[in-house]
Amino acid sequence: MTEAELKIFLENETLFHAAPSITMIDKAFLAAPSGSIYYGTGLTTSRAPSIGLPFDVLILILGAEKLRRQFGLDRIYHHIADTHALTNPFCTPEGVAVMAAEYRKVIGMIAKTANIPIEVCLSSEFDRTPKYEEILGRVQTEKTEYVRRELTDMLWYRETHGVRLKLGWLLQAGESELGFDERLYDREFRVRCDEHMSFAYVVAGRTLDPKRMRASPYIAVPDERRILFKPGEDVRAKVDQALPDWGADKTMGGLVRHLSGILRLWDRLTGSQPPRGADVFVRVQALIDQIFA
Repeated sequence: MTEAELKIFLENETLFHAAPSITMIDKAFLAAPSGSIYYGTGLTTSRAPSIGLPFDVLILILGAEKLRRQFGLDRIYHHIADTHALTNPFCTPEGVAVMAAEYRKVIGMIAKTANIPIEVCLSSEFDRTPKYEEILGRVQTEKTEYVRRELTDMLWYRETHGVRLKLGWLLQAGESELGFDERLYDREFRVRCDEHMSFAYVVAGRTLDPKRMRASPYIAVPDERRILFKPGEDVRAKVDQALPDWGADKTMGGLVRHLSGILRLWDRLTGSQPPRGADVFVRVQALIDQIFA
């Protein structure tokens, strides 16, 4: 694939940030892609544990599968950072274990329904092994210990699972010194660990709150209004409850376009035939129900 072809491919898929991705795809990988792809998900923010897996996790799952097929890669590794969650004072080992088990179960159900080859790995399953400790000893950075661990995780997947492409998410394509931005870790990895690692980026998740629409695609905290992958989730009730806050935009246009993009990619990757003229929230509900059927 040429860089021009990559640009067309990414710009035609609304879930990707095209420009940031293009600059971080290694030219050697582009010319001869191989190996596997991985992405990481957390279980908490800095202030609260997640209350469930948002519907938006499909951005990462489907985005990874789209890239896997496009580049002919082997597998997708979904990394759950359960050990990292325990650095928060509001987390307990028992609580983190419950969250991690729920995430792993739901991701497995989504992958089975969509026939996507995902292997879910928990940090706690390998970050005390001799191999990980050996890699950690090699990783040097002037940044925080948290960053050092992030880089070590990447290098562990690179060396143990042949990962050559990491998928991340961005709040916005343009760069800012404020907030979370995976590009900071990814550039540091290229400098400190492997300059030929490739990185691609998808869009952020969406809440039902028009005052704070963008959020993590894989964490939902108690004060956010999110559509979740949970049994008994009532999408219409949540939408109706949020609707008064949308003022003149009673169609929730931005949210509808976002969810439509996710559903469109689901249909293309799974071969599903969407019903004509179906309400987007009805389709989201149907997909959630299908996963838990």
